Amino acid sequence: MSKTVYLRSPAKINLSLLILCRRPDGYHELLTEMAMIDLFDNLKLERTRAEGVHISLSGRPIDGDPRKNLVVRALEALTKKAMEKGERISGGFAVDLEKNIPVGAGLGGGSSNAAIVLWGGNRLLGSPLTRDELEAICRDLGSDVPFFLGGPRAMGVGRGERLVALPPPAPGTVLLWNPGVPLPTASVYKALDPSTFPVQGPCELTEEDRSIKIGSLLKSGKLLNSLEAPALSICPQISKGIEFLERYRPGNVRMTGSGPTVFARCDSREEGQSLSGRIVAELGGWSGVHAYLEDPPVSF
Repeated sequence: MSKTVYLRSPAKINLSLLILCRRPDGYHELLTEMAMIDLFDNLKLERTRAEGVHISLSGRPIDGDPRKNLVVRALEALTKKAMEKGERISGGFAVDLEKNIPVGAGLGGGSSNAAIVLWGGNRLLGSPLTRDELEAICRDLGSDVPFFLGGPRAMGVGRGERLVALPPPAPGTVLLWNPGVPLPTASVYKALDPSTFPVQGPCELTEEDRSIKIGSLLKSGKLLNSLEAPALSICPQISKGIEFLERYRPGNVRMTGSGPTVFARCDSREEGQSLSGRIVAELGGWSGVHAYLEDPPVSF
């Protein structure tokens, strides 16, 4: 059995993100349509004789203690669960993580890393955990994490961790722009105005309520993001990027996730590359042109 796997971990964009209400447990009830794009982090994962999880980082900088990285937590949870099932495991894991997806950009890079390395680590152990068990670990790690075990497009409901599979997105090109300023998700949610929530009062939605709202959102075809207004109040640079891109792609521009990255759907890669060069020249920051993924990043 192989002791090393090489993995690619994709970014995602939120095509829409609607906050419905604040739940009694402190989380927000939301509907979010997510799609993966061909912006990847690269991971080399191998079994080692040394116990524990050892991680080395390269590429874009990551703040915080590497020992608390989601990749480390995912592999620790995998090992623990496998041993609880009676697996005899000796040694540990070594991970080389090359970051290409910017951190704190609303692109789900950390969540993607966790899900993909969890899948890869399970394979290296001989696949002792089922898909359902891997998904349960993903839900414990974060709301976005389960999405990356499926895909490439889904509707997230509840906290975003419960997924309704959708057909792959139509082939297309997406231009990303980021002002180069990390934006903490917690700060954006803290700035939300509860009076704008579609559901006021007790946040008790039935599955029928969710189905109706999902159908309405998909049918509308509208790009919307409830986190955009609070994000703009914290990071005004975002509005400059949206205004710039709206001049060229009106109605096709939106912020992804909790920001600060914005995206525009383009008719061609050439158009996207042209706009990418213009927006960086005028506003700074970073930009990239990517395509929607048509296939899931992992298979079971």
